[in-house]
Amino acid sequence: MTPALALVIAVYKQPQFLEWIFASLENQTFTDYEVVIADDGSGSEIAGVIQGAQMRLRQPIHHAWHEDQGFRKTIIVNRAVAQSTAPYLVFIDGDCILHHRFLERHMKRRRPGRALSGRRVMLDQAITSRLTTDDVRTMRIEKPGFWWDHVTNDRRNGFFLPMLYGLRGAFTDRYTILGCNFSIHRDDFLRVNGYDERIVGRGMEDTNLRTRLLNAGVRFKSISQEAIEYHCFHTNAGFPHDDAAIHRWGKTDETWTPHGVEKREAHSA
Repeated sequence: MTPALALVIAVYKQPQFLEWIFASLENQTFTDYEVVIADDGSGSEIAGVIQGAQMRLRQPIHHAWHEDQGFRKTIIVNRAVAQSTAPYLVFIDGDCILHHRFLERHMKRRRPGRALSGRRVMLDQAITSRLTTDDVRTMRIEKPGFWWDHVTNDRRNGFFLPMLYGLRGAFTDRYTILGCNFSIHRDDFLRVNGYDERIVGRGMEDTNLRTRLLNAGVRFKSISQEAIEYHCFHTNAGFPHDDAAIHRWGKTDETWTPHGVEKREAHSA
């Protein structure tokens, strides 16, 4: 039977982070989903975490992998989407632990022609280094007192307030997306052919996707303070794009990319 939702998790190494994500999946109130790991070239440790998680979770877990040739998230996420079967897609990164109602809220707020975008609680190095799987399984991590003194961004992101849905970003239907916390109907994602695989290196992939979706008529809604996640501290690679690339990928008039899930030009009208 086809699951209602596919959770696409983009990972690169960091097996402990993925272990914590799976622990948070054990607590989800919404359970009709499949998991697809979009693995950008990790080693055997990630495969081992997946194997262990499949013994604990009843939901199917698929593993899309390619060789490590630098940051190629666009390619492996498209491949993961192609391996999924569900009609609704939720995207997170492999460094983000989920609130126990995360999937439920994405499903509740979904609408055709609309993408949902949330934000994250940015945990600092001190709390990330002492975090345990038990902190996740018992949902201690969800209590503001647990992380209050160890957050490097807006603490409002950690408060579960679904009654405020629609207030954040209320005056725009062009809310920005983060690839670590957004969802969309499969048909809408495929309407623009997914991520543009010509974009390699960290950054610009989400901006470009959002721009092409807007060009296609898809609108964006905030699901902040509702679909909550907790970002584990780690260092990042640099931002490799120059001004020309920022303009090229961020200001495009394109809708369809021929370098996406399918490798073809758009069908003529």
